[in-house]
Amino acid sequence: MKKCIIISALLLGLLGSVFAQDDAESFGPAAGDFSGAVLFGQGSFLEAWPNLTIPAAPWGNTSWSVSGNSPYQNTVDANWNEVANMVGVEGRYFFTSRIALKVSGGAIFRSTPPRDNVPGVIDPLSPNASWIPDYDAVVQDQSADFNLNIGGEYVFPSKKFVRMFPYVGANIPLLYGRRTQYDPTITLESGGGFVIADVGLRNVEAFGFGLQSVAGVDYYIAQGLYFGFEFKPISYVYIFNSKIPAPGLEALKADTHTWSFLSQMYFKLGFRF
Repeated sequence: MKKCIIISALLLGLLGSVFAQDDAESFGPAAGDFSGAVLFGQGSFLEAWPNLTIPAAPWGNTSWSVSGNSPYQNTVDANWNEVANMVGVEGRYFFTSRIALKVSGGAIFRSTPPRDNVPGVIDPLSPNASWIPDYDAVVQDQSADFNLNIGGEYVFPSKKFVRMFPYVGANIPLLYGRRTQYDPTITLESGGGFVIADVGLRNVEAFGFGLQSVAGVDYYIAQGLYFGFEFKPISYVYIFNSKIPAPGLEALKADTHTWSFLSQMYFKLGFRF
């Protein structure tokens, strides 16, 4: 389906080049214009592993450890950067026909409340056999994902093609992710004791920010309708995370610096009004 959208956009471009008049002023942006575009490529959210690995529950304090996985920017990858993957939207406001403010991002929040487990009764040797199953606990699970990209662009018309508008700019990415879990399971032992699975909320948080140069080109297939490509010639992102295995314990912190060059390409399909 997504590939069909891309092919349709290219076909519209061919039709537009035949029926529309090539006038640079009629196609290019003007002061006060807004534009919006759907982005295809690889997303910008912090992925769960290794950035948001939640510490394990103690379960009787045996083999309890906190993972030392350091965070990094999963969006910078040498493979699997598919252009057919829809990853978000962006908006631009043109202060002049050359200078624009660009904003893109998104947020996802999930929350599962906890439920205590209920032990069952299975006694096949009793004259009146009882068969009541164990009811497992519902693990409390909360997550939050947020990314915001703020930047500016300088647009300049092509000297040869009046429908083509290259641009350069800078971008500041802001990234945040959080995972929280609590397992309320209490297990009864044969000797009369019990084992508590968890002692409180366990959580991990990851923050990221950086600075990126941006380069791209928009091609107008009709007045107000365009497609384009964008990449980041130079990108720097700093990410750090903090893991807390139980309330009151010290956090384990790790960080990573990521430099990338000529990476993170997007395909854009948008409109201007």
